[in-house]
Amino acid sequence: MKLSTFTVRDWVYVAVFGALWGALEMTLGAYLHVLFPPIANTFFTGLIMAGIGVAIALVGRYFVNRPGAVLSIGIITTLLKVLSLGGIKIGPVVAILAEAILMELALLSKTPPTRWRYVLAGTLAVGWNFFHKFVMMRLLYGKGITEVYLKMVKDGSQALGLDIGYAVAIIGVLFLFRVAVGAAAGWLAWRLGRLVARRIA
Repeated sequence: MKLSTFTVRDWVYVAVFGALWGALEMTLGAYLHVLFPPIANTFFTGLIMAGIGVAIALVGRYFVNRPGAVLSIGIITTLLKVLSLGGIKIGPVVAILAEAILMELALLSKTPPTRWRYVLAGTLAVGWNFFHKFVMMRLLYGKGITEVYLKMVKDGSQALGLDIGYAVAIIGVLFLFRVAVGAAAGWLAWRLGRLVARRIA
């Protein structure tokens, strides 16, 4: 990954898409936290923002077809998030950086990325949203995996309307839903990138 090979035009695209992702995190993200109740907020707000952010970053990668582009977009988004009026919130910062790193790893190749690499990148990035809660609850509050798992099952049963006895099914649905959203975000980013590129060509 050699950022020195980026042209001025590349950096402009990186800045634009990073700023767009960051602006949505500060505006739409804050609005969704107010809109959704706490239980739904646990699942849907992070999932919605992850899906949108991943799509934006991957469209940006389509225009800057160089290794390091997605990570650079993620770093700009993180800086904007840190400088927002709400102050530093370690959870979203870690989530954004983790998503950017996972997308970057999925797209690393000597050959140009394909549609299915975009789908993989989106799946990995949004899929992280599931594991993010386990990691952050452990790091910030010292809670064990079992405790976080039980809390997730309880909240998930209420959000999905399933009996708490179907714990494995609840966890499976929550994870697979993220995988589906991530794959859709990657596919949409590929299509949207191609469409916009043709329009401005």
